[in-house]
Amino acid sequence: MRPFKSDGCSCFPDGNWVDCCIAHDKKYWVGGLRKDRIRADAELMSCVSLKGHPVIAILMYIGVRIGGVSFLPTSFRWGFGYKWPRYK
Repeated sequence: MRPFKSDGCSCFPDGNWVDCCIAHDKKYWVGGLRKDRIRADAELMSCVSLKGHPVIAILMYIGVRIGGVSFLPTSFRWGFGYKWPRYK
């Protein structure tokens, strides 16, 4: 397993929601089952919305659902803490 690292909100500006992004990154670092990713993405959306940014929360949710798939060679994909993607 690679050491944990976070770039904040990846391809999105950091705001008062950056702690939501870091928590989301920790879940993406570990990876897991498909349902775990769905839950992590929903929790990110909820966290950002609770910070007072419901529209940004929806945009982030769409972004992570599209851009966070394990088969893309990005540094922020699902299961990025492992040498190989672990999407099941």
